[in-house]
Amino acid sequence: MRVLVVKPSSLGDVVHALPTVNLIRKKFADAHIAWLINSDLASLLRNCPLINERIEFHRREHARLPALIRYLRSAHFGLVVDLQGLLRSGLMTAATRARRRIGLSDAREGARYFYNEIVPVGRAHAVDRYLQVARHLGCETGPIEFPLGHSERDKAHIDNLLDGRTKLIAVNPSARWKTKLWGNDKFATLVRQLPRNRVVLTGSAAEASATDEIANGSLNLAGKTSLAQLTELYRRCSVVITNDSGPMHVAAAVSTPVVAIFGATDPALTGPYGQQHIVLRSGILCSPCLKSRCAHTPRMECMSLVTVEQVLAAAKPFLV
Repeated sequence: MRVLVVKPSSLGDVVHALPTVNLIRKKFADAHIAWLINSDLASLLRNCPLINERIEFHRREHARLPALIRYLRSAHFGLVVDLQGLLRSGLMTAATRARRRIGLSDAREGARYFYNEIVPVGRAHAVDRYLQVARHLGCETGPIEFPLGHSERDKAHIDNLLDGRTKLIAVNPSARWKTKLWGNDKFATLVRQLPRNRVVLTGSAAEASATDEIANGSLNLAGKTSLAQLTELYRRCSVVITNDSGPMHVAAAVSTPVVAIFGATDPALTGPYGQQHIVLRSGILCSPCLKSRCAHTPRMECMSLVTVEQVLAAAKPFLV
């Protein structure tokens, strides 16, 4: 049997899909399972034991799309699960001509027209929404696991970067939306009150310069790790302090405690999954607005009202 999971993005959503793919693997132990994923996120699944194949979608390179469609048509998938639920993912699902094409009832942009099996989902955390597909397929009910795997090469890379540092406190000041940002000034103030020899900053290469200003002499690893290597780094941390972001979900997936600052988004839907995490919110009435632009006055009050002292107090139990 050949199975295709269509979940190209975003980073957090790919992490959220892992428990569902894990249960699909357990039910179809001998299946060939492929995962269609954005090329810039593909390294996250480099060591994933659940899949046999990564199919990379280069979304900014339109010239590659015809070849991808031809491959999907020729790959003879019998079961396709579209967890993205948008027009583009629906078209990719249809291109496979698979006998079973499954999607969620809340799919948008007309994607539902490309499925022949639709799984009803309601308002719930993304992990639990996707798990409805596993139940639809008759998979086991648990446990909920996020198998990302290991590699000796990634371990060696992180060993080299850390140079013997232990009991790490990771600080991730980045996020995709401006409305998810607590602010570099607050993160800088926070870092100055943490043990410098334990703090590591994470982020993308594009964020390295800004992150260096926050680091205040602490180890800045922004742009120095692949996503698979970031996974290995977070495994070694006592806590990850972060905005609502993709790296937040990576940390939660490897069972590292997270202290997360939320404003525009709803932790009930996209918070760090698990019981050991702490979510801080200001509690103002317009939060969560679920918007990437703030219309409130004063701007971004949902984030600015969360204080450095609150974040330090939340992180303190994990700093021993």
